[in-house]
Amino acid sequence: MVISGNPYWLLPTVLDLAEDRTREYLPERLKEYKAGIDGGYEVRDAAQLPDIVGLKEIPWVFGKKYMDVYQWRVRRSFALEDAVISGSPLWLLDTVLKDAEERGQATVQEGVDRIRAGEREQIKPRGRKPAAEPKPTPKLVPEARTFRPGEDSVEDVAAFAAELLNAGFAMTVRPKR
Repeated sequence: MVISGNPYWLLPTVLDLAEDRTREYLPERLKEYKAGIDGGYEVRDAAQLPDIVGLKEIPWVFGKKYMDVYQWRVRRSFALEDAVISGSPLWLLDTVLKDAEERGQATVQEGVDRIRAGEREQIKPRGRKPAAEPKPTPKLVPEARTFRPGEDSVEDVAAFAAELLNAGFAMTVRPKR
C-alpha cells in the first residue's frame, strides 16, 4: 500500500506472509501472497497509482461542503469506501465518479482535475506539536547534605542554602534530632 507516496505494509499482511507469525518472510511466500490478491497489481512508477480520496477531497468532486458528503454517508446514499485505514474511509476516485454517474449526481471537473494533479487537503497532524525551541535540560538537583552540630558551622549551612537559592531551587528545612 502506498500512502502519501510512501510504501507501507499493514501488520496483518506481514504476519500472514510469515509462516511462524514473525515479521520475517520468504520471497516465494510474498510471490504466492501477491498472486492470491484478486484485482491487485504492483506498480513501479507512482504515476501508475490510482487516485485515492478521503472525506476531505470528496467535496471537491461535487462542489459541496464536507457536511453534505457526511450526510450522504449517514444516509447511505454514497458509495461504500474501498478501504478503511486507521478508521479513515478511502475511495478510489474512479469509484466516486462511477457512483456519481450511476446516481445522476453532477461533478465538478475542476475538483477532479485538482485530485488527478496530486493536490490533497491538508491533513491535521496528530499528537503534540514539536516545540519551537527545545526544552532546556533541567538542572541537576544537588545531593542532599546533612549538617550536624559540632561538625558543620552556620556558615557551611548558609553557604549551601545560598547556593541552592541562587541556582533557582526551592528549599525546605526539616529539623531532626
